[in-house]
Amino acid sequence: MRRKWIGMMMAAALTLGLTACGSSPANDGTGDNPDSTGAANTDADTVTADGKVKITAYLGGEMPDENQKLIEAFNAQSDTTEVEMLTLTKGSSGYQMLTVMYNAGNPPTVYFLESGDVMKLTDKLANLSDLDCMNYAAAGTTEDVTVDGTVYGVPANLQAYGLIYSRQVLSDVMGEDFDPSSIKTREDLEEVFKQIEAQGIAPVAISPFDWNLGNHWFCQIYTGQAADAAGRDAFIGELKAGTADLAGNTVFQDYMDTFDLLMKYNYYKDNPLETAADGNEKQAQLLATGQAAFWFHGNWAAHNIRTLDEEGEYGFIPVPVSESNPNAGKICTLVPGYFTVEQSTTTEEQQQAGKEFIDWIISSQEGQQYVINCGNVPAYSNNTATITESISQSVVDYTTTGNNFPMYVMYPSDHYTNVGASMQRYLSGEIDRETMAAEIEAYWATQQ
Repeated sequence: MRRKWIGMMMAAALTLGLTACGSSPANDGTGDNPDSTGAANTDADTVTADGKVKITAYLGGEMPDENQKLIEAFNAQSDTTEVEMLTLTKGSSGYQMLTVMYNAGNPPTVYFLESGDVMKLTDKLANLSDLDCMNYAAAGTTEDVTVDGTVYGVPANLQAYGLIYSRQVLSDVMGEDFDPSSIKTREDLEEVFKQIEAQGIAPVAISPFDWNLGNHWFCQIYTGQAADAAGRDAFIGELKAGTADLAGNTVFQDYMDTFDLLMKYNYYKDNPLETAADGNEKQAQLLATGQAAFWFHGNWAAHNIRTLDEEGEYGFIPVPVSESNPNAGKICTLVPGYFTVEQSTTTEEQQQAGKEFIDWIISSQEGQQYVINCGNVPAYSNNTATITESISQSVVDYTTTGNNFPMYVMYPSDHYTNVGASMQRYLSGEIDRETMAAEIEAYWATQQ
């Protein structure tokens, strides 16, 4: 991919790479809900000539051909429902398009939304808590779209990040097949790093991008504050109120101790910000060509790696932290978008048809393969489609055993630029840890 995650995505369109079929361009960042529910659909709008319930669906904007194939497969097997695909108007975002369609009185029945947009529209969306597919959803994937026990979005797929490793490099260095479960602590990781470095290979590469440092790395600190969403939100509330003490926070110190270890063995330690203005291709090249053994990044980088190494095996290890940390032994996952069902302008029959379509996407062979074909990771334990990408399979190994935690995504749209800039200064040695903590506290104190 290359995403600057949900907060950023609400302000700018997605760049190529970090997502696939389910992914949608970002909204316009205005925060305004569509201000009209429009007129109700007529019979001509809702029923086909052969008596099927007619609905429209927007599944995301980046792979329309795959989306169309999926819809055609559904229509061919359904005796009750016919779905028409909607595509994004060139030059507009998904949320902008939705606003226009609401004002015209014809929003789609099924719509792909990012979590922040789902929460803006709960008064217009159907309750999806009882869908059969929800019984198989991976842990933590519905927290951000749930209000008082009501789930308003069905996770489309998963993405994940942590320390990507090259099995070939590690097996060659260690003289035996690498066991990722052997690294549980910082001490374990440093011992492996020393063995790698002794062979003239860089133990790890750090991508110095503001979005990678500010959102991907630092948001682990927010999630690690508590095992539940309420506890995490409470900590963010303290940051906003100016009462949180980051420098004295054990989770902050825990993650920064690990970051210091990565800095010590970083391929770019002599010039940490060397590639700050580049894409992630250079770090992917280091990993794929055996110049580095680990890389802190996400599964969306598989495409970059495979352009150089089609056969090699890669996977994830969790970022090592203290056992007391709620995130210990887990990788970080996030949902790039959710399928929703519109209820303010649609008939009950259309809403039921929309739910049927979503359930079919998650549960059918065609729908499950659709997720894989688009390069994404299934968000459901009942997905039996064959995964050939080892990086994706590694994510599934963690999620199906509950060894994942959700990325904290309820941050402001400028979070990555501000927190990322502080992290970059820390990475380059310009400021110390206490100064970085103070800068981040000052940033949050300006947020409402």
